[in-house]
Amino acid sequence: MTDPTHLLSTFYQAVGQNNPATANTIVQQLIRHFPHVADSWLAASIFAEQTSQFGKALQATDRALTLTPNAPALQLRRLHCLQRCHQTAAALQLADHLCQTPPADAAFLSELALQCSQLQRFNQAAQLYQQAVTLQPDNATLYYNYATMLRFCGQLTDAEHMLDKAIALEPGDTDAWHLRSNLRKQQPTRHHCADLTAMLQQQDLSPKQRVQLHYALAKELEDLQQYPQSFVQLHAGASLRRQHINYQLDDDLAVMQHIQQQFGADFFRQRSAGGCNSDEPVFIVSMPRAGSTLAERILGCDQQVQLAGELNNFASQFARQAQLQAGRKLDKPALVQQATQLDFAALGQAYIDSTRPLTGQHKHFVDKLPLNFLYVGLIHLALPRARIIHVQRNPIDHCYAIYKHLFADAYPFSYQLDELAKYYQAYQALMAHWQQVLPGVIYTVQYEDLISQPETQSKALFEYCGLTWTERCLQFHQHNQQASTTGSASQIRQPLYSSSVARWRCYQTELAELVNAFPDAV
Repeated sequence: MTDPTHLLSTFYQAVGQNNPATANTIVQQLIRHFPHVADSWLAASIFAEQTSQFGKALQATDRALTLTPNAPALQLRRLHCLQRCHQTAAALQLADHLCQTPPADAAFLSELALQCSQLQRFNQAAQLYQQAVTLQPDNATLYYNYATMLRFCGQLTDAEHMLDKAIALEPGDTDAWHLRSNLRKQQPTRHHCADLTAMLQQQDLSPKQRVQLHYALAKELEDLQQYPQSFVQLHAGASLRRQHINYQLDDDLAVMQHIQQQFGADFFRQRSAGGCNSDEPVFIVSMPRAGSTLAERILGCDQQVQLAGELNNFASQFARQAQLQAGRKLDKPALVQQATQLDFAALGQAYIDSTRPLTGQHKHFVDKLPLNFLYVGLIHLALPRARIIHVQRNPIDHCYAIYKHLFADAYPFSYQLDELAKYYQAYQALMAHWQQVLPGVIYTVQYEDLISQPETQSKALFEYCGLTWTERCLQFHQHNQQASTTGSASQIRQPLYSSSVARWRCYQTELAELVNAFPDAV
């Protein structure tokens, strides 16, 4: 046996057919007979990753690199493995090295851009995609990915041009149609309603494509103030999306009830001391689409504040510690039960450590993951010096803003008005509970007040966070150029606007379920 080519071909065939037993057998043969061939270790790395052995995947890649140390593809593979192993500092260093003189290969540039975007190096990713589309000007996917990075970086006009090219090359790319509709407010003389309507007439669309087109058309019709027609499209898209989600609302409602039962006033009185001493984090919590990104961008005008985005770190560190302590995987109710037994100082430190080195260069960082509202009690115990800001909004307006947004994966309760109303009421009850058992811990900002009294409200927000306010905070769209990956990434590039306040009144009949659920908000 002198040539590993046949074994490698058989290995990749087994991987493609999802046959781990055969793939494992071949990897062992490759390592035994061809340890001097870098591709043997690359195969071992790929197999290890497929079986969630990320440390072994990195080790195998490093073995391959000892044989061919200057191979760009293996360096890129190592970057991927470093990220899977959460070795962020090493990954950032390697990404910077690879970005200096990347090979003129579109596939390599595209993968490196993806890795950079996962490291929140969005400007680097945009530059790499720009190089890639120059090499492959007929690749619609590259244009779409380039547009996504440009949007994160606030280059909205260029992003729209890239999406135009993507759609011209691949009209069936409904991701591109949907993103393009959301980049700007559509105008009577410049919109895509006719083309979107024509696309929806096609019979061979997948449910996902049809949903995206419905949402895009609803958004453009609302921009044109054609409200009844807009809601028809929105309801069609939301209903179709809900049909393809396996979700039980009662499970989430039960978890929120369980949290309130486990974390009562007595529980906090018994645990008044301890926790990690860091005052770096500023948590902004709410339901999505509350206007929390506006509060975040205002805070980000202070050069001492880094906007870290929507981090899932606290929830993941909490779940990791709870399951390690229990010695088994836990469902949601069991996680809540186990949470009362945690070492909260260790949890707080684990959270801080997990954000490095993406944070740490500034005195404070903002974590604005909305669903952290579930963990307010844990956050306070783990990080008693952290600021916790709750952004509220008129509930009917807020629910409508959630309902009309097509989320990638999260918030399955948002596609049916009755489910949305019930979840929102449970969120309100939980936040009222936190306010009661943790008096003075949570600072509440009303979105409508932030819009109508920006100077007064932003000054108070800065005072709460221990920051120094300046008038430049009122021009956050000009002075804060940090990237944003949220659903509001386009809106935050504009000055303050009030057009979203009381928007629900354009749909009073259509939103009757929400009006009935929140009579005090009318």
